[in-house]
Amino acid sequence: MSNLFWISGFEVFGITIKFYGILIALGFIIGLLLVIKYCKQKGLPENMPYDLLLIVFPSAIIGARLNYIIFTPDLDWTFAKVFRIWEGGLMIYGGIVFSVIAIAIYCAVKKINFLSVLDLIAPALILGQAIGRWGNFFNQEAYGSLITNSAFQWFPFGVYIENSHFTTEAQKQLISAYGSLPQGAWFNATFFYESVWCFGGFLLLHYLSKKQCPRGLMAATYLSYYGFERFFVEMLRTDSLYLGSIRVSVFISGVIFFLGTGYLTYLLIKHLKNKKLKIQKQTIEETTTKPDAEKTKSIEQTVENKKD
Repeated sequence: MSNLFWISGFEVFGITIKFYGILIALGFIIGLLLVIKYCKQKGLPENMPYDLLLIVFPSAIIGARLNYIIFTPDLDWTFAKVFRIWEGGLMIYGGIVFSVIAIAIYCAVKKINFLSVLDLIAPALILGQAIGRWGNFFNQEAYGSLITNSAFQWFPFGVYIENSHFTTEAQKQLISAYGSLPQGAWFNATFFYESVWCFGGFLLLHYLSKKQCPRGLMAATYLSYYGFERFFVEMLRTDSLYLGSIRVSVFISGVIFFLGTGYLTYLLIKHLKNKKLKIQKQTIEETTTKPDAEKTKSIEQTVENKKD
């Protein structure tokens, strides 16, 4: 099992094709097909999915790469290295932020509701993440803490990593546990945990897409759902990027979780208030119509008595 999937890519006519890049592209393609489907369901412009692809794809890649570069200044970046995204080094939050900014500009120009567009792409985004995480598997990255108990050294609970892919934190854990660096070792398969969680999130958001939901509910659900998982899983990872002593992704995950949960709470309170107002309105209408009905019945009864 340890050697089964240690192939990061293959060559075609001398050109190296990385599975990481293939899976990222696959995530975008499937996401596009989903957005096309949702646009048809909601009667939105047919060209919107293609417009979104043209602005979201480059924005996401640039944002994710720039985010990674900013928090890894010790990697001695060169101009050529910046463009080698197939080797890994993308931070999802940077991609999300840049994509949201691009979408906001697009919506302002096209005069389209911003929250409606975010709701439209939320299921596609989280499914793309579920697919893209498998790129980490082939690149042997984004794994968690060391597993020393042999009872848990099996996939998908854990993943076997070669020593050439040990992070600094992984090396510290290995030396602490074994006193030296082995040829390979088992670590928590955090990329797999997140992939499964994201797929579950897609099923939830896909279900909501079939319902009449208030604007922003699906986007807020994504933020709350994904932020919750990433906050805890990130704590297991050995390749976290830090700002001082703070794990950057843990901090951002906490922020987006509270933003999403806060907006969901707002929508719930608004729904309950509207429901209460509706009940009050019905009560008032029943109160005003009931006396009129009783009066009409009394008049009819009087007329009947006179006939007798």
